[in-house]
Amino acid sequence: MTLLLENFGPALFTVFDPFNLVIILAGVVVGIALGALPGFGGAQALALMFPFTFGMSPETGVLFFIAIYAAAEYGGSIPAILIRTPGTTAAAITVLDGYPMARAGKAGRALKISLYSGVFGSLCSSFIFLFAASSLAWVGLQFGPSEMFAVGIFGLSIIGSFFGTSPVRGFIATGIGLFIATIGSSGFSGLRFTFDQAALMEGVPLIVVIIGLMAMPEAFRLMIASKETEPDLKNAALDNAEDNKVGWRDMRRLLPTMLRGTVIGTGVGAIPGPGATVSSLLAYNEEKRWSKHPEKFGTGLDEGVSAPETSNNALVAGSLIPSLALGIPGSGAIAILLGLLISKGVAPGPLLFSQGGPLVMSVFIGLIVSALMLLVVGVLGVRVFSLVALVPRYVLAPFVLAILLIGTYSYQNYSAHIIMVLVLGAAAFWLEKVRIPVIPIVLAFVMGPIIESNLNRALVVNNGDLGFVLSRPITMTILALAIATAVFGFIRSRQT
Repeated sequence: MTLLLENFGPALFTVFDPFNLVIILAGVVVGIALGALPGFGGAQALALMFPFTFGMSPETGVLFFIAIYAAAEYGGSIPAILIRTPGTTAAAITVLDGYPMARAGKAGRALKISLYSGVFGSLCSSFIFLFAASSLAWVGLQFGPSEMFAVGIFGLSIIGSFFGTSPVRGFIATGIGLFIATIGSSGFSGLRFTFDQAALMEGVPLIVVIIGLMAMPEAFRLMIASKETEPDLKNAALDNAEDNKVGWRDMRRLLPTMLRGTVIGTGVGAIPGPGATVSSLLAYNEEKRWSKHPEKFGTGLDEGVSAPETSNNALVAGSLIPSLALGIPGSGAIAILLGLLISKGVAPGPLLFSQGGPLVMSVFIGLIVSALMLLVVGVLGVRVFSLVALVPRYVLAPFVLAILLIGTYSYQNYSAHIIMVLVLGAAAFWLEKVRIPVIPIVLAFVMGPIIESNLNRALVVNNGDLGFVLSRPITMTILALAIATAVFGFIRSRQT
């Protein structure tokens, strides 16, 4: 810690260099723009921007990447709130309450809560990153493949128990998501459920699942909605509308929510593997558990937007802890960041904190500056973003449908993906008619590969002994929590 504080002055000079400030601002703008694209999260944004770092110094390149990563997490919430199309899988949780708020004429309010909560989570987790990096990195090292397998099962128990009108429907949706995730090549060798179709050999891409299950049904609803049934949203999304104002009193009320989300996001980020989706899911579930009115979640509740947005923004700093302290990437985006450092001749690991000069402190200050710039850009952009809610549905519908189809095709220039999206969209439209939620399908699809790959690694490490894999103390504890969560969900549903 003493060495880090000694580098505070040089790091401050580095971050506030005019060129680096422009780079951070550019990263924030690029991150918001790319994060708002369906399926185009932080990892994809960093991969796309990697060539632009070739002429940058290590400090400048890291600041650029941190700004993009942090802004992309917020950017994913914009289409999630406005048109029920999450830019990232983590933003799928924000859809639950953000989109109902927008439908109720409170798009501006939802966007502001998302922004303020995200900035709060980013700022608080930055200080946690500085003071607790070594301790949290040690915790992350305790999680091996078997523990990550258990975390995945725990995530499924939360998804099935609390998403949907009943645990039965929630677990049916979870099973559907897991089934879709098994299509294609298996981690245990062989092909599954391809039905001799070449298009299915590599499975269903994540972006196709997101667009097909979450965005396409809404496009269908927009297409069939009439002007007469459309709610009056005139001026509802603008800053001068009373319902869209978010003041200090609102933020004080949401402070416990944001604190819980920050702790969860930073903690999950320190564990390599789970990612923002698990972080947002856990934060939303905890907030629902702490609430005196859990039945209101999913209807447009402020806490339902604040919790996942705080958590997935706090995860950015949390994921840097094992990455810089131990050289272990906490996510795909951080893996690209480590690749940047290595390409610049900087070796991540314990020695980086003692021999890395002002780099680590520059990261800390850069996180804070990025969050403040995100706040400014976000506040200026909320009014523009929220105008989407004022566009009549019969006008918006064909543009949304066209964008979704073009975006799907341009992902890999593969026409089969368009067919997949239309089939999944039609299926999701019907599933919602029979009250089976689609959110658990998407989340289970994300969790499926995590569970399978970690189970495969655990079995390989332990010579195929499943009993030994499941008997590890942390694994047993997490699996017990998973069972308890599922049982509690069924008991609660019987009582309501």
